[in-house]
Amino acid sequence: MSTFLIDYPFADRLYPRALEVVARLGQLGTTVILSDGDVVFQPRKVMRSGLWDAVDGRVLIHVHKEQMLASVQRNYPAERYVMVDDKVRILTAMKAVLGDRLVTVFPRQGHYALDAADVARYPAPDVAVETIGDLLELDLTSRLGQLQETP
Repeated sequence: MSTFLIDYPFADRLYPRALEVVARLGQLGTTVILSDGDVVFQPRKVMRSGLWDAVDGRVLIHVHKEQMLASVQRNYPAERYVMVDDKVRILTAMKAVLGDRLVTVFPRQGHYALDAADVARYPAPDVAVETIGDLLELDLTSRLGQLQETP
């Protein structure tokens, strides 16, 4: 089973236009993947999906990503952050820490996002889209604010 998972073609499982979205967000600021999961399996999954290369290896993997914002701020200091996640619970936890410095983006895609009861338990994210690819259709600069990195 582990061989199957290690060699699984994760690039075939990316949501349509996901890599285009990463490239577009990279035009606004430094893109970083903050992921949670197994420390062996998750990096392999990110690499095999093509996302690792899309962000030039800027990948942070933690057991509970919402608890690692100090690491994010230390490694990638910025005035503002944008978090795209299909778990409203995680977006809410991160917003509680970063406040107005964080723009939360919720794609209604994936099994977590489709759990209406779970989604209803939390405040609405700043931006919601039906699919990750819909971010390409938004005026991201005005919608998310001009993202300025600190030196």
